[in-house]
Amino acid sequence: MSRLARWGVVVVAFVLAGALAGVLWEWLWDAPSGLTYQGKWYLEPAGPDVSFQGVALFVLIAFPLGLVLGALTGLARGREVSTVVVVLLAGAAAAVVMYAVGAGLGPADPQVLAAGQPDYTPLSSDLALTAPDPGLAPWRSTALVALPAGAMAGLVGTYLLGSRGLARRSRG
Repeated sequence: MSRLARWGVVVVAFVLAGALAGVLWEWLWDAPSGLTYQGKWYLEPAGPDVSFQGVALFVLIAFPLGLVLGALTGLARGREVSTVVVVLLAGAAAAVVMYAVGAGLGPADPQVLAAGQPDYTPLSSDLALTAPDPGLAPWRSTALVALPAGAMAGLVGTYLLGSRGLARRSRG
């Protein structure tokens, strides 16, 4: 298999796995609810454990997925330096796709919906990687690093602990 074909297979596999992980993320996530008041949405009950459960679930899915994908990619030896670059970029793309699919399947932004609602209207939170506060970009989070970090850990682990990584070499 040519080098470009191999890279293409790796990128497509990562992106497809990221899309499936986004579906899983949205499916497993339990949307916290909140109430509207004076055109704004407030999480009820408030607290970091409620507002960041979507972020924690993202990391719990993304890191092991990246670990497995990186390890599987590392099984094919040869061109290790270029493989590291491709896995890093494919992992980042997969994380973005995972977020886009999960957030796209989840409920709409409650801050936007709250503007036209009467006070004390219950609304579900949206699936985002930040707290549900007004003015925060929902995708600006270090949680997006979980999938590429897992992929790099799996790839490097395969390179270091693979059959040729720790093999004793003859000295004679």
